[in-house]
Amino acid sequence: MDSRAVRTFRAFVVVTAVVAVTAGVVAVVWPRPTLVLVALLFGVYLVVAGAMRVFAAARGHGTPATWRWTSGVVGTLVGLAGLVTLLDPAVPLVVYAVLGGLAFLIEGVAALVGALVGHPGSSRGPTVVSGVLSLLCGTAVLLAPTTALEVFTVLAGIALVGVGSAALLLLPARAAARR
Repeated sequence: MDSRAVRTFRAFVVVTAVVAVTAGVVAVVWPRPTLVLVALLFGVYLVVAGAMRVFAAARGHGTPATWRWTSGVVGTLVGLAGLVTLLDPAVPLVVYAVLGGLAFLIEGVAALVGALVGHPGSSRGPTVVSGVLSLLCGTAVLLAPTTALEVFTVLAGIALVGVGSAALLLLPARAAARR
């Protein structure tokens, strides 16, 4: 690899690692505002995506009417979901947490049923433990969805700090960039 390519790679790694560490620290220190910011960004995305879909449906000359109507209706619903998110970011966050909690419960029930009927390729002990842990986690998330989101944000922040730090530690030496 030539020296210009190595320098470019180093710059890329440094920038992305610094962004990861910074975002991670922000998420750990301020989990609730971080969640709100992410929800607001997602809301903006939904509004833009919905508007673009409606625009494409309106301008979709030559496409089947069924596609145009479906795209227009879906675009409108997506855009409205984005507006709801922008008006109150807590609503979609709690909905996501509740859906996650329900998914944990469903997974727990499925694991326990699998353990009872003897799911092929797995042993009963670990499957029962997995099912019980999934049920406990699902219950905890459903009882305290906001706290669950904050914990998730802190853990994601810690992961970002770890990944960014590791990237910096694994950075090729500057001497390699000069060759």
